[in-house]
Amino acid sequence: MSFRQAIGDEPRGVSRTTRGFQPWLGALIVAVAATVGSHVLLRFGGLEMFAFALAGIFAATLFAIASFRNTLIPFIIWIVAVSGFRFLWFISSPVLPDLYLDRMMLIWLGVIFLVKQVALRRKLRGPYMLDGLILMHGLYLYVRVYVQGLEYLQPWFMSIAIPYFAYFFAKNIVDDEKKIRTLFWALVVLTMYYSFTAIMEKYRIDSLIFPKSILEYKELEFKGRSIGPFAQAAVFGTVFALVIPLHLYFLATLRSQAGRLLIGASLLASFAGLYFTYTRGGWLAGVAGLAGAVLLNRRRFLPLVAPAIVAAALLGTFVLGLGQDEFMKKRVENEDTLGSRVGTAVTTLRVWRDYPIFGVGFFQFRGIREQYVAPVEAPLLGTIRFNQFRHNPIHDIYLGPLAEDGLVGMALQFAIYFLILKAALDIYRRRREDDHFAQYMLPALGGMIVAYFVGGLAFDYRYFSVMGALFYMAAGIIAGYKRPERSHVPS
Repeated sequence: MSFRQAIGDEPRGVSRTTRGFQPWLGALIVAVAATVGSHVLLRFGGLEMFAFALAGIFAATLFAIASFRNTLIPFIIWIVAVSGFRFLWFISSPVLPDLYLDRMMLIWLGVIFLVKQVALRRKLRGPYMLDGLILMHGLYLYVRVYVQGLEYLQPWFMSIAIPYFAYFFAKNIVDDEKKIRTLFWALVVLTMYYSFTAIMEKYRIDSLIFPKSILEYKELEFKGRSIGPFAQAAVFGTVFALVIPLHLYFLATLRSQAGRLLIGASLLASFAGLYFTYTRGGWLAGVAGLAGAVLLNRRRFLPLVAPAIVAAALLGTFVLGLGQDEFMKKRVENEDTLGSRVGTAVTTLRVWRDYPIFGVGFFQFRGIREQYVAPVEAPLLGTIRFNQFRHNPIHDIYLGPLAEDGLVGMALQFAIYFLILKAALDIYRRRREDDHFAQYMLPALGGMIVAYFVGGLAFDYRYFSVMGALFYMAAGIIAGYKRPERSHVPS
């Protein structure tokens, strides 16, 4: 079997003459290694360790074969690991950084991608202007971290590098409609898990909550709110907002009645899960994301959303009794949170006024905010006392990064946003009736993008990687999309 056959790039049945390395020699090496390894495991680890290692080797071999044949598989597993499962399995190191699941999958994905690119002599997908801006922005922030000291390398990697890797791999791997549809399915199934977990948290059915670490964090800080595998209610709510629009794609394209019922039930459950996070920013982002998706395809999506919203309202009112939810009323009527956000935003502007060009430094706002904290007079809110927000971190993706990264950093960031939106609008304006991507997939991705921008008004994504990874994954798909002559997915 040739390398191209092994990685799924050449059909079977191609006759080749193999010289040099003979199959019997490879089999002999494998047999010797297996014999020696088995002897060592049995002698020092016992039968249990031997069986565990054997199962692990078998699973790893299957995963390696599948990864080479279809790079989308390790990409999806990496995205899922980033989306709440990075702590499921990790390797601790006393010297090097701990290898969590998302890091291991990123390394594996990078190796597989590089091997296939070199072996098959493939070029990266263009155009490259957006790629260049992303590289410039990432390097600009990395230089700031390097100059400040590598203490903030981990936040840079989580909040900047991982989202930009998501863009790069999505653009070069998720390159046709079938792959996009497969990725959408994976994210919708992930949303089903989110919804189930959020509902179980709300009604304290602890035996069905996974992972159990959710219960520990819930007791410490987020009583009454669903926090999911992120152990943070605001993150959970924003992620819900990002992935909910994908349901509209399947409701509009699935032919099976059973499939549409399943997706419809998942959509209603995701409404409930989003609600149970009790995160006003997430609620607003969810509404905006759905509205954005519907706006891009009113004819097909509006008839689907309207009944779902009515059903959700009736279910919540008469079955779940959300109208008597006292906790929700406290969250909505609590003006202290809104006031503290406004006070923090004003403080970031005061910092930026003194550091306009390059900002105060990456993740440096916390170190100097005490010097700029003062009471704030705000319309409708009146006087906001400084003790309401003096210890607050940045709470948005616009004014906060402006204070830390300056006009240079924000100019690069907004240029990136501009090119992403331009690429999406160019595809949308040139759409045709038979263009499956532009008619169905692009509106769902557009809903994700709208939810990201709106959610960023009240929440700083830079402390986490999942929101940025999902957003830049969508951006990479849009930036690398090339309209085929004929759609391979039935409308």
